[in-house]
Amino acid sequence: MDALAVAVGSSHAMTSREAALDIDLVERIAAQVDVPLVLHGSSGVPAEVLGAAIRAGIRKVNVGTALNVAYTGVIRQHLADDARVTDPRKFLVGARVGIADEVASICSVLAH
Repeated sequence: MDALAVAVGSSHAMTSREAALDIDLVERIAAQVDVPLVLHGSSGVPAEVLGAAIRAGIRKVNVGTALNVAYTGVIRQHLADDARVTDPRKFLVGARVGIADEVASICSVLAH
């Protein structure tokens, strides 16, 4: 299936949610093309703006960076709390839970 990745204000590997998207541009593009629109850099888009982009016509979002940030954030915190930890099994379970929580959060945005 073909899709079109559009440049409307976000970029790859954004680690903070500060991107300002051009929602009007998303709507105009969606009205002109017959393929799903893809938003790269969705990890950098605030939830309410991401929801607006989806309502405007975005059909695929890429959130790998948000998952990486959640995963590594839990690990960093665990190691900071106990610098003696050397067994990754002690913090990888929490890191997976961190990703699951982030996925649930993103899914709640996508559902609205």
